[in-house]
Amino acid sequence: MTHPNLLALDRHFDATPAFTFALWSTPALLSAWWGPEGHHLSTCEADLRPGGAWRFNMERDGQPHWIHGTYHEVIPDQRLTFSSHFDEFDVHSVISVRFTPEGQGTRMHFLQTGFPDAENHAGHQTGWLSSFAILEDLLLRLHGIGSVYPTLPPAKLSGVAQDLMEARRRHDAEPTAVPEP
Repeated sequence: MTHPNLLALDRHFDATPAFTFALWSTPALLSAWWGPEGHHLSTCEADLRPGGAWRFNMERDGQPHWIHGTYHEVIPDQRLTFSSHFDEFDVHSVISVRFTPEGQGTRMHFLQTGFPDAENHAGHQTGWLSSFAILEDLLLRLHGIGSVYPTLPPAKLSGVAQDLMEARRRHDAEPTAVPEP
């Protein structure tokens, strides 16, 4: 039996620890996967350093859902620990994400604590599982394999998505410092 105040999820990703860490630490990449299906980040601000603040707005159908927190531990390619405050649901938690090499990819160990009740725990579990499925799909697309969601309607392009497309165009035009998957 799992503890009702502890959400632990492990996933293997076909990407290096450096790129998997970048997926969690680079706003343009975060915006491509963060949030459960049907949500998108219209705001993604991250000051990636211990004591630095982060603030995201996960919109769904034009409705804002703000979350924010503070980074506590930032060890590139290995670990992120940060607080997460989802005031709308009175969830004030701590999230730890570890990245360890495994085979040709990375094992991600995700841990979140601080749920006020079982309903919030279950809701966050559903949300994170959906977000990680989107993240896995993003990696497939980045590897040129294609999407596992071929029947989904095309997403509306937000300003963040347009910025991401422009960044990808520039990336393809010249080498960048972002690690490859």
